[in-house]
Amino acid sequence: MNIGFDRAQLHLEARELIRLYDPRGARVECVRGALWITQHRDHEDYFLAANDALTLERPGLTLIHAQERSELVLSEPAPSPRLRQAIGRALVATLRAVGTGLARQFGPESIDRHRSGSYHGL
Repeated sequence: MNIGFDRAQLHLEARELIRLYDPRGARVECVRGALWITQHRDHEDYFLAANDALTLERPGLTLIHAQERSELVLSEPAPSPRLRQAIGRALVATLRAVGTGLARQFGPESIDRHRSGSYHGL
């Protein structure tokens, strides 16, 4: 299951399991109960009790297992500032290129180009 929300509150029965694929940066908060968490290629396992939280740091598969009836909140990571900056720079560059193209096509220099070549006698 892919959850596309910024935040999801889940209720798990004892021994119920959730599989998360590539959850790096997501935060798991145990609201009630007890959770066991293991991440791909991580030599440590994590046990969360009520009011404990863990930020997942590994790509790949993460397993969350309810040791007893539990309630948890999964929060997606905020986009990284670097990603936002890269998107912003790309957007500005694209808008500049479009603006330059429009200026060449419809700006003052386009009037002289149209008079001299394509509008014979107009």
